Amino acid sequence: MLIAAFKWLGLQLFVICAMIGAFSLLVWLFNGREEALGFINTAVVRMKGPWVWTFGYGLAFFITDRGRQLPAVLDAVLVPNEVTAEVSQRIAASTHHSNAYRFTLPLTVLGVFLTYVYGIPNRGVAYVLLYLCLLLIYYISGFLLFHFIEVILAFETLFKKMDRVEFKQVYSPLHLEYLTSYLAITTVIGLISIYAGFRGTVTAGFEFQHEVWRVFLLTPLILFIPGTLFYDYYPRYVLRKIVQHKVFNLMARLGASDASNAPELVSKLRDASAVNSQILPFVDYKTLPSYLIAILFVISLAYNNDPAVSSFLQKLTQMGSK
Repeated sequence: MLIAAFKWLGLQLFVICAMIGAFSLLVWLFNGREEALGFINTAVVRMKGPWVWTFGYGLAFFITDRGRQLPAVLDAVLVPNEVTAEVSQRIAASTHHSNAYRFTLPLTVLGVFLTYVYGIPNRGVAYVLLYLCLLLIYYISGFLLFHFIEVILAFETLFKKMDRVEFKQVYSPLHLEYLTSYLAITTVIGLISIYAGFRGTVTAGFEFQHEVWRVFLLTPLILFIPGTLFYDYYPRYVLRKIVQHKVFNLMARLGASDASNAPELVSKLRDASAVNSQILPFVDYKTLPSYLIAILFVISLAYNNDPAVSSFLQKLTQMGSK
């Protein structure tokens, strides 16, 4: 799966480099050499365009490729019924752009407004092209958020109807490995793309119509980080709860059983324990403090070692003290 992720990231890096090259020639043709160099400076150096596009669109194509295999993975692990069919259908639908309009449309409209009030520091054709590219980033962010939330809601259905969900007695452990790997890879790439988007807007050199709009540069962090982290955690949590629910039921049945069916129940308990050990949670109540400390540590490093982030946070502090 890692190979597939690198494939899509590499392809999107090539695409964005080709786009920047073509757009630069277009700006040169209509507005001259200086404007073309200004476009490259804003798109590549300031906005970190290749970084943002590569991880954002690379993740989106990875989801439309490998995410559509998740329903088959769940069907290979869980006993098929109307509940699993509903869950599989929802996850499959979340990998299609045509179903994401409830997220992509409002976020793109938000991008139209915010990009206007931020003030792109270029003119002419460069302004139009940069505006368009920024809207494409808002669009793909909406699609990614749609997929993450739909996966969360699909597993919420499993959680609510866990009494009707059963693990197959015989299945390949590779299927659960596929699910947990998919969650981990998409979460990591998602977090990198969020930081890339935030970092690119901080250094974009926007000519703000009013300083109050500078606060809205925090939008990627506020909108996407909580959902991304919860998306990695919640499916694992639900699967573990289903297994634990079955374990408690088996233990109750074992306590009330006679010697004739005890070996069968013990075997089922052993299988359930094996499944539980495969579903490693991203975070639980025992590990949450360490994750919070790690997040605070990373923020501290970014503040102290990244001049752009440090300057941005200082400006926000100064605005708040006025």
